[in-house]
Amino acid sequence: PFERILHTNAVPSDADCQRIRDLLAGPRKEAADLSAEISRIQELLDELTEKRDALDDFIAAHSALISPARRLPEDIVRDIFVACLPSNRNALILSDEAPLLLCQICSAWRQLALLTPRLWASVH
Repeated sequence: PFERILHTNAVPSDADCQRIRDLLAGPRKEAADLSAEISRIQELLDELTEKRDALDDFIAAHSALISPARRLPEDIVRDIFVACLPSNRNALILSDEAPLLLCQICSAWRQLALLTPRLWASVH
């Protein structure tokens, strides 16, 4: 209804100002209602995301229990450990490469690595 002055610098009359306020009351209430609904839905989304993340953590933790890697015989794991050693040089005592890295994965791997002399034979 006010398109004639919408994109101008014209000053609306006092009566027009009142009609504009009346015109905006409904859209302002609707915008506030939508904002409240968005907040409610966002809270629900956050809650559902938190529940899903907890389920994902539970699934991951328990899926690890049935991992095929847990079923590998120790001699195969030892061979894999030895294959992790650098092939172009002697192994170094560095925490970010084999054999020390293998000792940091879990206590079972640490025990197995420490009991595998081939891992330590060429360490400098």
